[in-house]
Amino acid sequence: MLKEYFKAFEKDRDFKSRTGKDEFWRAALPDFIILGALIAGFFCLKSFDIVFLALGIAYVAVTFTSRLALWTRRLHDTGIKGTFVFVILVPILGFLALLFVFMSDSQQKDNGFGKFTKDTKKKRK
Repeated sequence: MLKEYFKAFEKDRDFKSRTGKDEFWRAALPDFIILGALIAGFFCLKSFDIVFLALGIAYVAVTFTSRLALWTRRLHDTGIKGTFVFVILVPILGFLALLFVFMSDSQQKDNGFGKFTKDTKKKRK
């Protein structure tokens, strides 16, 4: 999981290709855990709230382009243009719309953003 997380930083300027659902969630989950821990620290430890606020702002600033590129590549994998990522600016509904798209299956064919690569999943018996 951490391998994909750091791999997302290597692709921080790749806004044109595709990222499959498994690769996306392996990269996004550590990000959500880190942000959740910073938010929990901000609200739970009132005496250190400014420290957690500063760490949270610094973390978001450092990871912004890699996160935006990852989201855009995931949208491309579902066949949606990358500019749809700005729907996040709509309170609550934008987040839910993006979450729905992120959880959707990949487009099962080549599209304008790249070739379809089938995930190598082990079939359960």
